[in-house]
Order: sequence, then structure tokens, then C-alpha cells
Amino acid sequence: MNKNFKCVVFDLDGTLIDSGPDLLDSLNFVLKKNNLKAISGDVIGNLVGGGAEAMIRRGYAFLGEKLDNKMIPKLIKTFLQYYQKNCTKKTKLYPNVMKILILLKSKNIKVCICTNKKQYLAEKIIQNMGLNKYFDLIVGSQNSMKLKPHPDMLNKCVDSLNVQYNETIFIGDSLNDIVPANELGIVSVFVTYGYGKMNTSVNANIKISDIMDLKSYF
Repeated sequence: MNKNFKCVVFDLDGTLIDSGPDLLDSLNFVLKKNNLKAISGDVIGNLVGGGAEAMIRRGYAFLGEKLDNKMIPKLIKTFLQYYQKNCTKKTKLYPNVMKILILLKSKNIKVCICTNKKQYLAEKIIQNMGLNKYFDLIVGSQNSMKLKPHPDMLNKCVDSLNVQYNETIFIGDSLNDIVPANELGIVSVFVTYGYGKMNTSVNANIKISDIMDLKSYF
């Protein structure tokens, strides 16, 4: 396997940042505004991921409440407005993330974020956490591109940074990350500590439980 990667692409939620508590607070804000019970953090792993709509649907299903599809746009708006204001209140970096970012920076490796989170939210989180200098590019959800697992967003990262697929490695915590990497011939890395899950139909090239394990590939 290539050990001279020139570009590292990271997923954001569940890979670099533990954003679950802030996302759950946003979901609970929506639920309480609609006279429903808040959901405890014990089941957070079953709710996080896939964006605001997916979380809202899972939240209603968890509570056994019927969700009127006509309400979805309004609920999403409420969720996103609350989350934008509170997106880094409880969010933290996972262990050793800062160490790996410093290491990559010292080696002049291009570093990108590729996330299904909306572009403006991803940018705000990185700015709020003081991490801008570690990233050459942030690619978030935009109207012009299909979301992961479609390869559009990952293609954008590679093309924008002027690197080759075989010089790139993509690290994520879900099938949404591993599938496009494998499709494009990019080395895929699955982190086992995030919120996502894998299944037997798709295999990552590498599995790690500590993000500093990446250092052996540079």
C-alpha cells in the first residue's frame, strides 16, 4: 500500500469531532417545541447521522410519534437555526485529533474535510474550534453536489487540491465515507470510535480505533 500520501480527507462528525451532544440538544429543542418528550443521551448513537431530517425522523420514531411529512421543512428549519447558534457548546475533538492534524501540517500534507453537514455549519464549527489553519479545504453540503455516498463531494476534494486518487486517503466513520472512497480507488479508513456502523457488504482498506494510528502511513 502507498505510504506516501499527499492528501488526507476527513469526514467531520464521528471522525474528527464528537458533535453528538449538540446535535441531540438541537433535536430535543425541536421535540420540546412540539410538546414531545426530550430524548436522553443514552441512545444518542442511534439518532446521530444523516443530517437534520434523518435525526428528526429517528427522534419521532424513537418516541413512537407519528410525523406529518408536511411538517418536515419547518422542523428542519427550527433544528438548523438552533444548531447554528449552539453547534460548538458541547462538541469536542476526539482523542489525538489535534496531534494528527499537527503532524500532517508539519509534513506539508494537504488536508481536507468532506462532510454531508451543510457548508456554512462545517465552516463555523472549524472556525469556532480554532482549526482553520489545519485545513486546505472544507467541502460540505451544497446544492451543486450530491451527498455522500455519491462520489461527487470526494471528487471535488481531489480535483480542488490537485492531487491524484492514489495519493489520497479518506477517513470516516460510516458507509457514506467508505463507499465513495472505494469507488474512486482512494484508500479508505474506517474509525471504530464514531457513530456510524459498517456492514459485511463493504470493506474499508484500513480499520483503526485511534486516529494517531494513521501516522504509520505517512
